[in-house]
Amino acid sequence: MEIDEKLLIRLEKLSNIDLKDSEKELIKNDLNDLLKYMEILENVDTEGIEEMVSPIKVNSSILRQDQVKKFENIEDIIKNFPESKDNLLRIPGIHI
Repeated sequence: MEIDEKLLIRLEKLSNIDLKDSEKELIKNDLNDLLKYMEILENVDTEGIEEMVSPIKVNSSILRQDQVKKFENIEDIIKNFPESKDNLLRIPGIHI
């Protein structure tokens, strides 16, 4: 896969950003370099290697139990949003 001008324009729209012409070439090169690196990683032989979530061994006794806590101050959150109705917050939509 290669990032071409058409795909870059699509990614720009999906990201909701406007790139300058000088930035487009830099971004396109960076994304292509990233894809080349991912291809290298795809070819790494991982046969017999145990999966891990983190390279750090975690003792489960260190972690706390999840506890549900009721949040009482909903009004403070709601008044920080420009638009709300019936305790629902209006946020900008994603336009593709």
